[in-house]
Amino acid sequence: KQFSKQATSKQQLRWRAAAMVQLVCSAAETLSVINNGGFTGWLAIWMLATGFTYLVLTGGCLACFRHYYMKPSYDKWRFKTNPKYPPPTYVLGEFFLGGILGPPTVTVMASLHLFLIGNGTLKHHCDTPQTWSYRIFSAIVVIAVTDLYEWGWHYLGHYVESLWAVHRHHHKYYNPTPFGTIADWPMDNFMRSLYVIVVNAVSYCVIGMPLDLDMVYFVFSFMVGAYGMYLHSGHELECLPHDHRIFNTCYQHYVHHAVSVKNKPYHTGFFVKIWDDLAGSVYRGEQVIPAIEDQKLGNRSRERWEKEVAPNLPDYSVLFSPKWWALNWRFAPGLAVYG
Repeated sequence: KQFSKQATSKQQLRWRAAAMVQLVCSAAETLSVINNGGFTGWLAIWMLATGFTYLVLTGGCLACFRHYYMKPSYDKWRFKTNPKYPPPTYVLGEFFLGGILGPPTVTVMASLHLFLIGNGTLKHHCDTPQTWSYRIFSAIVVIAVTDLYEWGWHYLGHYVESLWAVHRHHHKYYNPTPFGTIADWPMDNFMRSLYVIVVNAVSYCVIGMPLDLDMVYFVFSFMVGAYGMYLHSGHELECLPHDHRIFNTCYQHYVHHAVSVKNKPYHTGFFVKIWDDLAGSVYRGEQVIPAIEDQKLGNRSRERWEKEVAPNLPDYSVLFSPKWWALNWRFAPGLAVYG
């Protein structure tokens, strides 16, 4: 029995040790093999981080787009906030800015961070308490700080002239698809890449040490990736009320795209609504209504789907044609430097 207890205790210790492995730090140490301490070392890490983001974020957006837009159905359409489907040229602009140009920009600071950990400059970022309580604490701080930062930068983007000159291109996608998740011009996406710097800067000011890096990267990735795709999917979820008291919803983010303009922002928050509640930037109009309310008005009938919507669905297969791209890229919103 004593031997059995000792074996069980050792097994539990091994499990706890395995559970506390710092994946991000391990990745940075592995990448240090290609880190020669110079620009080319950072460049190699940046290219790997960009490739991973293409795989996860662009690939995830493509899967989501395929589900909702390339394989639409009556049951899906019933919960689409805007009953109309955007034309392929519209989606082309979103895909280029968000799916192609976005990943290299949003990974700039993360790759620099990993580079500096790998060469030892920021190795102390891995010397955080290896406990679940600290990880949970880190996750909460990341959510709060990241969301406040996202809201603040986004809110200012609707008031400061120079910031609106950049951000306004994102609002050309008034009927967003999943590709709109990071369909911003490079300056906006670079500011988004600063999340890892901002959350650790706040942590140093408050407790004098960095946050758990796994939580920093995983929570940030979830908020921008998974939740960002939901917000831009254009389709409301039955399990999440459109006017949820705590979380921003797909409907509310559609409202942001559809009616927010310069000096009149609505729902600039990303994850939680508290920032918009405090700033008074919650939409309470009747110009845009959620799909569930449109259903009650009788506007989402199967008859309308079969007679009006289904026969006129856009052919998104052209997005896979290089020849079509060459002929139509200049008509895609958000790609013109001026206008």
